[in-house]
Amino acid sequence: MIRIIVEHTHSQFGRDYFRVLVRHLSEALEVKGAWVTELLEKEQRLKSYAFWLAGKYVDHYEYDIVNTPCAKVVESRDCLLVPENVVQLFPLDPDLTPLNAVSYMGYPLFDENRKVIGHLAILHDAPLHPTKEQEAVFSLFVQRANAELIRLRTFEALQERKLRLSTLISNMHNAILEVDELGFVSMANPASCQLLGMPMEDLEGSLLFSHFETESSSVLRNILKNAKNPSVKENSVAIRKELNLYNTNGQTIPVEASFCSYWINSELFLTILIRDFKELRRAEQRIKILEEDSQRIGNIASDSILGECPAIQKIKDDIQQVAKSNSTVLLLGESGTGKEVFAKEIHHQSTRKDKPLIIVNCAAIPANLIESEFFGHEKGAFTGALQRREGRFSLADGGTIFLDELGELPLDLQPKLLRVLQEGEFETLGGNRTIKVDVRVIAATNRDLQSMVKEGTFREDLYYRLKVIPIHLPALRKRGKDILLLADLFIKKFSKANSKKIFPINHEISNMLLDYNWPGNIRELQHVIERAVILSKDGHLHLERFLPHNFPLEELENNNHTQINVKRVLTVQELEELEKQNIIAALEQTSWKISGNSGAAALLGIPPTTLNSKIKVFGLERPMPQ
Repeated sequence: MIRIIVEHTHSQFGRDYFRVLVRHLSEALEVKGAWVTELLEKEQRLKSYAFWLAGKYVDHYEYDIVNTPCAKVVESRDCLLVPENVVQLFPLDPDLTPLNAVSYMGYPLFDENRKVIGHLAILHDAPLHPTKEQEAVFSLFVQRANAELIRLRTFEALQERKLRLSTLISNMHNAILEVDELGFVSMANPASCQLLGMPMEDLEGSLLFSHFETESSSVLRNILKNAKNPSVKENSVAIRKELNLYNTNGQTIPVEASFCSYWINSELFLTILIRDFKELRRAEQRIKILEEDSQRIGNIASDSILGECPAIQKIKDDIQQVAKSNSTVLLLGESGTGKEVFAKEIHHQSTRKDKPLIIVNCAAIPANLIESEFFGHEKGAFTGALQRREGRFSLADGGTIFLDELGELPLDLQPKLLRVLQEGEFETLGGNRTIKVDVRVIAATNRDLQSMVKEGTFREDLYYRLKVIPIHLPALRKRGKDILLLADLFIKKFSKANSKKIFPINHEISNMLLDYNWPGNIRELQHVIERAVILSKDGHLHLERFLPHNFPLEELENNNHTQINVKRVLTVQELEELEKQNIIAALEQTSWKISGNSGAAALLGIPPTTLNSKIKVFGLERPMPQ
């Protein structure tokens, strides 16, 4: 009996061993079924590794142990033999009756700490009275099954940890390289391949030092040399180092590397965790640039284009078509017409919307720094260049760059911009390697570039390269009732920011807004509304204070008072007289009512106490009724 079972199981391991075991154990003992299980302690269930029943395997057998003879085996931690009437003894076991079980015998299986981890059991459809020989055989294979179960659980736990570790390393954003004592790469994760631009099969087996600049390679050689020191056999972590590596495109990438050396079977290995400083510095620079530009961007209407006039509707339609392409767009129009908002909308509707939008104001950068700002510089390229710095075009790689005030670009830098537009490549200031970028360019200007071309201050070839898709933005005065939409938007924005309740625009204010010429366009409208909201004390916008041609100085009558010329500078006495007449007009208009929403103080935008004080200072008295 033993020989038969051993012959069939000696070459099997793990789950395959259990399948062979239960079959031949059942056949050798001439019982209906046999099975090996794993105890799921938290769930209080038993899950079979293998179950042989009535001449065939039962797959995926799992059951609750409560009210079963198996529970007695687990609880008692000892063998249980039920020679007959097992159904009557365990009437709540749902599986015994369908299996026509009459008898049962089970043994617990333990781990190294004598904790129950499963069991091996047999059942039969007839009374079971095993001989001592059968019990000995069963006990022998219980021990063998116990040992195999411990080995299987250990193996599967190690495989699970290996898989988890492998998944963790494979999904890390940082590059990880393992090298042997000669400096050859023995293992790499996908992030390393992406960083270096190499397939895994080429990277593994390559010489580590070949991927780094000369100075960085020397640092790596010294670290590996020190790790080989026979006196240092313990695993050790080196200090972090800032290095420079090359990718397959020849680009220099600044990185931070951490090192861990360890010995396995007298073999030295060095693991290097590499963090890409280039992306980190790009991110830091992008954040800085976005912080610098956020006020300008936020100071225009909103993230989308607001307007209903025909000109704006046509531009919206054009943008939907333009955004889908990668062609250069040139935004033309007066200062303050919201070019950044339109550029932002083009970017957000494009396939590059998840990539950076870098905004550059060409007029705000000193002429001697503009090349460095555009294309970056190498360490030592000029006095004060203490480290390598990415330019705006590198930061915008994969995304969009918006060149505002392009008409201010120096003539000597225009050829480099033309090269980027045509070839998508440039060299950093002080560098000699060509850098390729994929950037969509949106440019804007309020200058007449065509006239500048004729004057020789703007390159003709650059002009035509920029003017692939020109979009002319209308002045605010030509947008009709869009002025009211924008004003309402600004009122809501600034009233919320200043925690003030502002009444809706009335007919009088609407006329003021529509009649004014708005030479500063949307920017001027925004500033006027902002001042009006901040200085409002009664919820009303007194725009007559802020619109130059609407202030009613010319309407004041002499009435035996000082004659005021609004076209000259006023004296202190004239200003006092002006204030006095303004207060009298407010008092007469409100029938000398001081307080309340309809009082003179509210009309003047001052507290009632202040108005009472000014009435006393000017010696004003309410006239007697006629």
